[in-house]
Amino acid sequence: MRAAVLALLLIVLATPAAGAGGAGGKVAFLDRGTLYVVDLSSGSSRVVARHVSGAVGLSGDRRLVSVGGRIVGGPTLPTARLVWAPSGETAAYQTRAGAVFTWSPATGRRLLVGAPWGATSLAWGPDGELALGRSVCRVPCGVPLHQEVWIRRAGSLRRVAGPLRGVQLPRVVAVAGNGRALWWSDLEGSASIAADGLPLYANRARVANTLVYPDYVSVCGSHLAVAQGGDRYAMHGKRIVFDGRDVSHAPSRSWVSPSCSGRTLVAAASANTTPPRIGREHRSIWQLLPTRRRLTSPPAGLTDEFPRLLRDGSVVFVRTRSHATRLQLWGVGTVELLRGGKLTALGSAGRASNYYGHYDWPDLVAVSP
Repeated sequence: MRAAVLALLLIVLATPAAGAGGAGGKVAFLDRGTLYVVDLSSGSSRVVARHVSGAVGLSGDRRLVSVGGRIVGGPTLPTARLVWAPSGETAAYQTRAGAVFTWSPATGRRLLVGAPWGATSLAWGPDGELALGRSVCRVPCGVPLHQEVWIRRAGSLRRVAGPLRGVQLPRVVAVAGNGRALWWSDLEGSASIAADGLPLYANRARVANTLVYPDYVSVCGSHLAVAQGGDRYAMHGKRIVFDGRDVSHAPSRSWVSPSCSGRTLVAAASANTTPPRIGREHRSIWQLLPTRRRLTSPPAGLTDEFPRLLRDGSVVFVRTRSHATRLQLWGVGTVELLRGGKLTALGSAGRASNYYGHYDWPDLVAVSP
């Protein structure tokens, strides 16, 4: 059965050999229920699923693609999101009941921790370790029990932070190159407090204060880049900190969505302001390291969002147009590849919710460098 599933997956996502292991990378993105995969080495683009929804993901070896809990050509797992390991074809996920499993074509489903353990969140590390947040709340619940952060490595669990005092729901976002779990302390479990930023920790050490978005934290090898700064307006007061050092050096701009590869770093920047109207971000993509230069200048009415740096120095981003009704703000966009100074449109994506100037493109666009 597992062999048959794997065969189906490879048929669906078959690409030239250069695409599977080359330096070009792959991009998967969702547009109005249609899921596309683009091989950046060969330039080939294909529709791999229709009438689907959910967070988009790519396996570490670029061969498998997921949307929500569905693996294209394979099983649908009981979760809203799969988190793929940085290498190979293993995904981790949490069920609605709270249990954490891994899945791969070779092994199928494997239980890591059951629902009573109290997992809150999870993230892979560069060497296959898995960070897990934990909080156990039994009704009636005052201060939760076992508010902790753990690392699972080679089948063994090790606590790296906690027990935490008060109510600090740990939300794991990544694992740093030195094996430390990166997590936000969700104070009081309050959405209102979280909207204005939370402290980010590496194991037990506080490293920054950031808004709670996955694209505000970027790990590359031994380096860590974060978009630091509180208040919920993404256009106001954000700067890029690389290994603890401010590298944005331009207070007239607000800097977000860092992405790094080695010591090369890119980010998106808008004017630094509390805007009278959300949806006029007009961000550009900049390279901050090793040298500083502006990479894009979008036309009026558009904004360049969610830059992802590839290993060859190319950048994938979403050129976005904002839309609004009385009750909703969102963006639709074109996924763009900037390579060798040339801009290539890869396809359309949408629709990404806009919350105080941040677009939820990480849910709709997955890049495997």
